[in-house]
Amino acid sequence: MNPVLSKTFTYLMLANGFAFSGWVIRNYLINWWVLEKTNSTTIVGLVAASPTLTVLLIAPLGGQLADKYSRKKIFLSVRIVSVFLFFIVALSIHLDFYALPIVVLCFFGIGIQAGFEVPAARNLILDVATFKFLTLGNSIMEFVNQVLSTAGPPIIAIFFTSIEDTFIFFSMPAVHLLSVVFAILFYLGFKETRKEESKEDASKKTLMDGVSYSYKFINIRILLILTSTILFWGLTQPLIPKISKDILNTGSTGYAILLSAGALGAMVGSVVLPLAQNLFRNSKAIVMCITGYSLTLIGLALSKSIILSGIFLGLGGFFHVIWFTVIIILLQTLPDDKHKGRVVGLFFTFIQLYGLGFIIGGALGDTIGVNPTIFIGSACLIIVHVACYLISPSFRSLRS
Repeated sequence: MNPVLSKTFTYLMLANGFAFSGWVIRNYLINWWVLEKTNSTTIVGLVAASPTLTVLLIAPLGGQLADKYSRKKIFLSVRIVSVFLFFIVALSIHLDFYALPIVVLCFFGIGIQAGFEVPAARNLILDVATFKFLTLGNSIMEFVNQVLSTAGPPIIAIFFTSIEDTFIFFSMPAVHLLSVVFAILFYLGFKETRKEESKEDASKKTLMDGVSYSYKFINIRILLILTSTILFWGLTQPLIPKISKDILNTGSTGYAILLSAGALGAMVGSVVLPLAQNLFRNSKAIVMCITGYSLTLIGLALSKSIILSGIFLGLGGFFHVIWFTVIIILLQTLPDDKHKGRVVGLFFTFIQLYGLGFIIGGALGDTIGVNPTIFIGSACLIIVHVACYLISPSFRSLRS
């Protein structure tokens, strides 16, 4: 039986999907709330980036733990923690009790939780789907993520008519609670292979060993460098609510539509990828997809229409999900079994640089403006990818 059709994979898929949807709803509600309170893209960027500051430090440790201990136990434990943290966020906003500092503190905690969770969660996909069905497993996972993310913001927008409607913020812990329900079902249904190893082998599973291993292999090193360009993606994200509010004049509903358009495009991309995996699972496709994504950002910057902006973000979501998924598939398959957790942990360390991009992008948006910031981010994405492709013959020949 194909393992991605099993109940076990379905539970893992839905646990991840609701968690991802909760993250998108968090971005929508909190980013708009902060913008309405402060009218500053700089502060929007700082608040949105706060979880990533702790993920940067914790994800390598999370990868180490994913190599040493039960991944399903790690996954379930931190999923439960996320519900409590998001509940505190919602309660502080509802009571208007030191809301902004409590939100930031909880986001630091959410970053710690994510740092432990993501390496375990991503490697569980490989554990359940097996190498043979890894592309299909990752693509289905991303498809479900994007379906839930496409539906989430518009549904919330129906009820989120103003920032005074604070009950809507409790949708964040509610969605994460659904994730916990499916995480429990997955925990009960999935039988992990016991990790038999000597104390000497366990002692070698250090963070520095994982870093050294990743640096030694040129293709892993380049893939991690390309992952770090998520910083330039992050430049644009605090600007989208600003575009919706001040350029398109569509308010919070328009912002929800733009987020859903990007998720819809990503949903299509996650369907296309497994159908044409021979076309996309290579270095050339990585470069072409990020180039296509960058051009859609430029189109977004020049657009004055909500429909055209939605189309550009939809196309961007299509290209970006393929870029992201192909990189993570390659990083799941290139390392040996003893280093997979730490390599994936390093991936999710580098991916958190988007938080620094949030901060820089918000500040640039307030100083040099929205369009120049988007142009800078787009150009940097293309330059880094093309340079790596031209410089390294090994990377040019990379296929999975």
